[in-house]
Amino acid sequence: MSLSLSSSAALLLLVADGQFRDSLVNFLESQDYAPRVMGNPNEALQNLKGQDQALVFVDCQTVSAHGPSLYAKMKVACPGIRIVLLCDKSHHDHRDIVKEAMDLGIYACLLAPFAEWEVLAMVRHSQVARPTGRRQARTREKP
Repeated sequence: MSLSLSSSAALLLLVADGQFRDSLVNFLESQDYAPRVMGNPNEALQNLKGQDQALVFVDCQTVSAHGPSLYAKMKVACPGIRIVLLCDKSHHDHRDIVKEAMDLGIYACLLAPFAEWEVLAMVRHSQVARPTGRRQARTREKP
């Protein structure tokens, strides 16, 4: 049986809150990761095209502004994507966004305040090479 292993996943941030985005970038860079900050969903979709795997942190503000169809568009652009939704449970409208996102099959949701280990666990897990493609069928050899 032959499986190909892909390299580490692209790490993208699609976060509207500038202060939070900057602190997330600084933290990830301090851990030797190189996140790419996306200015808008279209830029993220362009960066995802052609990627085998990716981890995208997206915040509830972005989803509120662009709608839940954003998840499907990202999954089309990169079938091996893992989407992590960042929300604040104190905002009542965010609860509906979280429920809808989980129903639509996103990878995970982190609720503020975010512990550094939570973010790091998502990133580390995504950076491990995963099998891609299909397994080859076994063939029986005749004795």
